[in-house]
Amino acid sequence: MPGPMDPGTTLIIGPGAVGLGLGSCLGAAGRPIHFIAPPGQDPHPLELQGLRRRGIFGEVRVAPETLGVSRSLTELQGLTIESVLVCTKSTANPEIARDLADFCRALPRPPQVVICQNGWGNAEIFAQVLEPRRVASASILTGFRRDGDHGVEITVHARAIQIGSLFTPETRSLESLCAAIRRGGIPCEASPTIAAELGAKLLYNCLLNPLGALARVPYGRLGEAESTRSIMAAVAREVFAVLHAGGYSTHWPDADRYLESFYRDLLPPTEGHESSMLQDLEANRKTEIDSLCGAVSRMGDELGIATPVNRALLDLIHAAERGGAEGESIP
Repeated sequence: MPGPMDPGTTLIIGPGAVGLGLGSCLGAAGRPIHFIAPPGQDPHPLELQGLRRRGIFGEVRVAPETLGVSRSLTELQGLTIESVLVCTKSTANPEIARDLADFCRALPRPPQVVICQNGWGNAEIFAQVLEPRRVASASILTGFRRDGDHGVEITVHARAIQIGSLFTPETRSLESLCAAIRRGGIPCEASPTIAAELGAKLLYNCLLNPLGALARVPYGRLGEAESTRSIMAAVAREVFAVLHAGGYSTHWPDADRYLESFYRDLLPPTEGHESSMLQDLEANRKTEIDSLCGAVSRMGDELGIATPVNRALLDLIHAAERGGAEGESIP
C-alpha cells in the first residue's frame, strides 16, 4: 500500500471538499496521497471506502488501499513527504503553520507547501515559519461540494487552477504537481504571476461569497438583480482601491474592466454554484470572511482607504455566524 514514505507522496491537510477534489486528481494520476484528518472518526470513511469523485470532469474512484489517513502530523514524524497541500479553512492557519514548521524540521528535505485556500495573506503566515521559497499558493475557481465523508462533486469550473509562489518567480518545482492534477482531470498550470491570480481570486470571492451566503442563492442569481450587481460593483471598486494603494497589480486596470470580464467570463460558468460560505453558515461553522472582506477592510484601514461595503459584509457575516451558533435566525 502506498504510504507517506513512498517517493512522490502528497500530504493533504484537510479532507474537505477542496482536499478531496485535489486528492481525487492525484490519486487518479497514480500519485500516492496521505490525508491528515481531524480526530473523531476512527477508522475514517476514506480508509474504509476510499475516495470517489463525480461531476463535470467525470467519475474517479481511488481505492482505500492506495491512500493513507492520519490524525496529526506527529504520526508522520521523520517521514519523507514531497509536497503538502493545505486545504483547511484559513482560520486554522496559525496552528497549522506552527505544526508544519515542527514537522518539516525533522525531514531530510523540506517539502513544497501549497496553500489551497480562499483569502488574502495566507501564504505570508506560513512563510514566517517555513522556508519562503518552499511556500506556494493556489488560485482555484473550481466548485467542489462534499458528497459524504469520502466523496466530492465538482460542480463548476471557471479557469485552470493556478499554482505559484509569492516569494520566488521559479515555477519548475511546481510542474510535477500541476501535471499530476491535470492528468487526474482538472486543468492546472504553474503560474509566475500568482500575486495577480490571488488578487483575481480575492475579487471573485469578495463579490460572490458573502452575498451568496446572506441571500442564500447560487452565484448566478446575484448577477440577475440590479440591487446585488450594484453592491458587487462597490465591493470591486473598494478592492481595487486597496490593492492599488498597496502596490499590487491585477490582470485588469480598474474595477470597470474587471466587472466586464466578471460578467462575461467568470460568472456564467459558475452561476449554479452555492457559496462555500453559505455551506459554512448552514453547518454552524466559522467562515473565512476575515481573510476576504476582513482582509480588504484591514488593508484599507492601514492605507487610509475607506471600505464601507466590505466592512458591512464582514459585520453581517459575523452576525450570521453568531446567530447560527446561538440557534437564532438572521433576517
